[in-house]
Amino acid sequence: MNSGEFQERTGRIEQLVQQASDLRDEQSRATALNLLESLMDLHSAVTARIVEVLSDSGEAGRTLLNKIGADPLICGLLVLYGLHPQTLEQRVAAAIQTLQPKLGKHGGGHFEITGISESQIRVKVQGAAANGSASALKQKVEQALREAAPEVADIVIEGLNSADFVPLQMIHPAQQEKTYEESTP
Repeated sequence: MNSGEFQERTGRIEQLVQQASDLRDEQSRATALNLLESLMDLHSAVTARIVEVLSDSGEAGRTLLNKIGADPLICGLLVLYGLHPQTLEQRVAAAIQTLQPKLGKHGGGHFEITGISESQIRVKVQGAAANGSASALKQKVEQALREAAPEVADIVIEGLNSADFVPLQMIHPAQQEKTYEESTP
């Protein structure tokens, strides 16, 4: 399952939760929502136990926990239950570090994390050449950050302007060339 399929499935779950919440029969609604809550509690407890076992398994267990925590699908699950072994800041820094070599393919430069909060990540790209692939690089950066920090709603990337975008101040009216017609006497 890739992250797109995961998003589709979580979207479907959200739809079903809304349908259960909208049930007119109060007992049916309460039963459906209690079932969901019980299932999530069980799922959370099992996931927490897996994290605990790996954490208590020495260096090999902690290495494995960090490896599965870096997986985009598992990362989202661990974040959902508040069990991710790394902080938001650590996950964002790791994602930026893995992206740095890709910036070399876009004319060099480097990334700077200018802000991290529970709602927004701000990254500045400095020194990248505008070689027409800014939008592709921006998509890669956004994807990597969304996979590392699925709980963050807004990602702002400064310093990458799409080649298709021309700032307004760069647009000037065309000047007409003056042409002189030769007159014949």
